[in-house]
Amino acid sequence: MAVQQPIHPLSQGLALFRATPPDYRRAAEWFRAAVQVGDRDGLAMLGLCQLEGLGMPADAAQARVLLERAATLGSAIGQFQLGRVLMTGRGGPADEAGGLAAYVAAAAQAHAEATFNLANCLNAGVGCLPDRLAAKALYLRSRTLGCVLRAPNVRVRQAELKAVRTLALRFADPKRLVFLVQERQQELALAHAVAQPRGRAATGLTPPRRRTLRHAGRLAAGVVAAMAGTLGQYLRRPSPDAGPTTINF
Repeated sequence: MAVQQPIHPLSQGLALFRATPPDYRRAAEWFRAAVQVGDRDGLAMLGLCQLEGLGMPADAAQARVLLERAATLGSAIGQFQLGRVLMTGRGGPADEAGGLAAYVAAAAQAHAEATFNLANCLNAGVGCLPDRLAAKALYLRSRTLGCVLRAPNVRVRQAELKAVRTLALRFADPKRLVFLVQERQQELALAHAVAQPRGRAATGLTPPRRRTLRHAGRLAAGVVAAMAGTLGQYLRRPSPDAGPTTINF
């Protein structure tokens, strides 16, 4: 007598979600079933369906609540999708620093697209100070993880190659990724503070920059493995500051 295999709601839902053609309505039903048994990724996928209106009415505000819950529970899917909604302000106010923290948390779980989006943020200075060397290392890391997305007009110079490869290897350690990003942001903040002209020393940084530097120390917050949500038009024009070009730690 054959032994009946247990049914995994999340697996059933993902199979329908990724089918050709997809059956989003039935997938959402399976994700609800996964939530009922405490599956954090099922919660994140249900939030994604509600965010995009896949198999159910779209409700960005409620989707954001579900994604926040899933991210808090440690779902990489939830962290990635939460990063997307925070960056773009869907279902609530935009929060670039919070979105960046979500991408960092998901990238630390080896999420390919979150790693790519984190590289986008560091390259353009969205939610953080620009750090092109770390961005290039993370683009390389995302490709190693299987991300098919490519960053246009990003090239690794010969002089940077060794440092980029070394940094990419260090980013591969999930316990070090958050630390490395945070440490490099702190180095950048210090360099910016030291470089301030004397005339501005008394008044300090402008309010937006002060907020950016405060956010740089909060990257360790842990708050993403489905659809890739690149920042696209939300990215600013690159800053001339390329960030640290050497690895000192």
